[in-house]
Amino acid sequence: MVDNDILLALGRLEGKVDALIQGQAAQGEKLNAHDERIRALEHYKAWIMGGAAAAGAVTSLLVRFLTS
Repeated sequence: MVDNDILLALGRLEGKVDALIQGQAAQGEKLNAHDERIRALEHYKAWIMGGAAAAGAVTSLLVRFLTS
């Protein structure tokens, strides 16, 4: 009788550990997906900032050329 209770409790514990492992794997996948999205946004922002800096430099050169 005691052995059956121990085996039943052990089975429940194994089930809970398996569920925790699956939940952890799902969270890892979501984290990877978010990381990819954030990396893409940061890359896009860097291109925009570079373009804005280049446009500012060209505009500054044009203004200097036209006013001198």
